[in-house]
Amino acid sequence: MQEAIRIIKDEHRVLNSVLFSLRAISREALRTGAKPDFLWLRALLSYVDQFPERLHHAKEELYLFRVLERRSSALGGTLARLRREHAANAGHSVRMRSALTHWERGDPRAGALFANVASDFARFNWRHMRLEEREVLPAAQATFTEADWREINLAFAANNDPLTKSRTRSECEAALRRFVPAHI
Repeated sequence: MQEAIRIIKDEHRVLNSVLFSLRAISREALRTGAKPDFLWLRALLSYVDQFPERLHHAKEELYLFRVLERRSSALGGTLARLRREHAANAGHSVRMRSALTHWERGDPRAGALFANVASDFARFNWRHMRLEEREVLPAAQATFTEADWREINLAFAANNDPLTKSRTRSECEAALRRFVPAHI
């Protein structure tokens, strides 16, 4: 397996965990009536904004999608859809951040709104990542040249996502704390 594919799958695995955590924490708080750890929810959201949105998706589009389009027209519609979905992620993040702010301020409806948006965001991304792993990555393996792989391997190796390197809960927590906005 090419290094870039391993990295992409590792980054997907980590994003799945973060999305699951956003959903689970908010659902548990609503179920019990307890306040969630808002700082932790903000750290998870900041991670989503700073890492997958700014690095992972941009590199998929620039290195993976662009080269696939040059090599084959068969996935044109799929790649256009994936680009639209990357763009749509920002809207989910904005809605979650707004709902979280209102929830922190005591709005009684905001917790349910946050939980719903987090669930929608998770399902949306899980479908998106499944499509990439079932169609795009196999197509890349079948069509990319060694030169293509050298370029994409280097690009994804430079991502340096701290959560893909974290193996224990304490390592993950320490890495996520770095994503907490300084103004909180």
